[in-house]
Amino acid sequence: MKFKKYKILFISPFNDKTWQSEFNRPTLIASLSLIAFSFIASLSLIILSIPIVKEYFRITAINKEIKQQEEIIDNISDTLEEIGLMKSYIENLINSDGKNDLSDSKIRFMVTNNIPDFQPTDGIISNDFNPTALHFGIDIVSNESTPIFAIADGVVIYSDHSKELGNGIVIDHMNGYYSHYYHNQENFVNKNDQIDRGILIAKMGNTGVSTGPHLHFEIWKDGAPIDPLTFFPNFSKKADKFEEESNEQ
Repeated sequence: MKFKKYKILFISPFNDKTWQSEFNRPTLIASLSLIAFSFIASLSLIILSIPIVKEYFRITAINKEIKQQEEIIDNISDTLEEIGLMKSYIENLINSDGKNDLSDSKIRFMVTNNIPDFQPTDGIISNDFNPTALHFGIDIVSNESTPIFAIADGVVIYSDHSKELGNGIVIDHMNGYYSHYYHNQENFVNKNDQIDRGILIAKMGNTGVSTGPHLHFEIWKDGAPIDPLTFFPNFSKKADKFEEESNEQ
């Protein structure tokens, strides 16, 4: 039985050469079937690989977050070592005899300078402490470039920029207290700097995800957030300010 033959002519676009291939009907059908099968298989593979690609990107994001957490833990470990050294130093001074005994005034200075008691900046509270809404601090509104100060002695464990919080600073006050300062226009301290209570550390800004110049300020103690107004109750709230202006009018 003779099959009808088909010829395919190929013409080169770069020169005058031509060549041809000759197929009979069964060969042509088999070739087209193979091409169709390869196309369907490739398309199926692409569709099936979409969840795998999504999972890859998810795992990559998780690994990145784990790495960031490891860096934070390393910083905390370094801080804990420094706290241990300070504790040993104080204990040696207190337990030693003779001239190295600490005076009451010296002990009071060492303790109080690491307790939050220096107001971080001037302004009005626009957003209260609300852990239920995952707002672990207060927002203090004022003019851009308003000075921001360290609330107590300590060591800077973070001074950097993030997309959400803008320019931020975190200070370890060496006694379980940590203070956080975010959305700064500019940071004046660097990581590992030892700073004194009341020192200028930044200027108020509008960096990161922010609706206007303000300081997002947090205080943490032993891993738990504390309402900063516990330490600084003299801050006025935005609602109070509006009420005062209405009364004046």
